[in-house]
Amino acid sequence: MSKKIKTILAGGFLALGLFVFADDRVGCPGVEYPDWQSSEYVLPFAVGKTVKVQLGNCSSSYHSEQYPDKFAYDFVMDIGTEILASRAGKVIYVEESGQDYRHPNNLVIIDHGDNTFAEYMHLTKDGAAVEVGDEVKPGDLIGYSGATGLAGYPHLHFIVVKDDPSWPYEAIPITFRNTEANPRGLKSYTHYTALAFE
Repeated sequence: MSKKIKTILAGGFLALGLFVFADDRVGCPGVEYPDWQSSEYVLPFAVGKTVKVQLGNCSSSYHSEQYPDKFAYDFVMDIGTEILASRAGKVIYVEESGQDYRHPNNLVIIDHGDNTFAEYMHLTKDGAAVEVGDEVKPGDLIGYSGATGLAGYPHLHFIVVKDDPSWPYEAIPITFRNTEANPRGLKSYTHYTALAFE
């Protein structure tokens, strides 16, 4: 193999390495995230449980920077996994009529009382454990995961939005206080364990 070809190949491997590094970033570039240690949010699953984040913020697909869901997290969960409230609030919307791998998208929306709303999506059929008007606190059961709506695999699509919970909404960046350090949010393709919280 000639020296010129070896150099080109080495450059290709270097470029591939740079591409992987860029794709491996955490959070959306140029965005300020709230302090994770004092975050108002806890992971939306049981303490002691470890769950994989498939897509994080500004990663790919509908989580890309140009989409309303850029600050969403996809937590990989088997159908029927318990979903817990990430923050206290009041349930303002429930949809649970959809079948897995079909529309509509089942979800629960919780109003935090400060013009922000948490949306828990892709619940399984009849998978809501709350009703409109219910008050919840962090760690309360709100439903069971599924694969309804635009879900290619069972997972919880979790997002916090402000002003109006209707799509296309305006999402906001969040962090979680009951897991390992996440100053720029949770990283894609990474497992996180929910720790005890007060």
